[in-house]
Amino acid sequence: MIENNINLYRDHDIMTEIKTMKAMVTNIPRDINVIVDYVQNILLHQHWTEAYGVKLSEEWKKEPFIRSFEDKLKILNKLGYTHVSEKKTSGNKIIGICRDFSVAAVALCREAGIPARARCGFATYFDRGKYMDHWVLEYWNHDKQQWIMVDAQMDELQKRALKLTFDPLDVPEEYFITGPRAWKLCREGLANPQLFGIFKWWGYDYLRCNLILDANSLLKLPMQPWDMWEGYKSKPIEEWTEKDYEVMDKLSELVLNSNSDFKSLWSFVQGDEGIKVPEDFAKVINSLE
Repeated sequence: MIENNINLYRDHDIMTEIKTMKAMVTNIPRDINVIVDYVQNILLHQHWTEAYGVKLSEEWKKEPFIRSFEDKLKILNKLGYTHVSEKKTSGNKIIGICRDFSVAAVALCREAGIPARARCGFATYFDRGKYMDHWVLEYWNHDKQQWIMVDAQMDELQKRALKLTFDPLDVPEEYFITGPRAWKLCREGLANPQLFGIFKWWGYDYLRCNLILDANSLLKLPMQPWDMWEGYKSKPIEEWTEKDYEVMDKLSELVLNSNSDFKSLWSFVQGDEGIKVPEDFAKVINSLE
């Protein structure tokens, strides 16, 4: 079962597949260091632009809303890129967020034949004492026979600014808490839910979002943080009953056990319209607009 699960993440999904822009991702090496370099060649994080001396235009601010890697490659091609290995100045990159760094890294891993997936959760290294909304890459390390987490966003500038004490190419569990782990920690009283979130959004309201996003990402639909659809991701937390919390408890357990029992997670999500991503993306709403 575990081997089948690994093979599942070797193939592309709708967010990572590359159709018309294949020339930009030829000969990707099976080397995580190089793949992360390639991701950093093409992406500039929306909330770090000033650190690189870049001022965002209104047009640039729209780029993080582009979901698929293929569509991002099209923009990069217009900016003059012919391959992701090309190094350009910060002002010539595409603007994204942590989710985009992770999905791009997943796409390039899969192009290289490395099983990979994007994980949604919370990082402890942006604001000490808080668990900040974040995404990372998780790839299957054949030599170690285990999944390894990688923060593809962390370049030299950010590593210095955040004074990281660990290797971003192998993020320890205490520094990145996946959505289901975070939910479980809070529900068991082992962590304060009000310390999980970002900007003005904190608590269970945000915990449920990242749990649902992580679950769907493991089902190969890594959506964006602001993507909302009818059901648990949009129902006001004030209206939740204990039964609603118990549904999320069950979801968190299934995600945590998905490496050994993927089918149960898939069946549970597919059977709940309030959790799964709508097949018609027109029903997905950008909550920031």
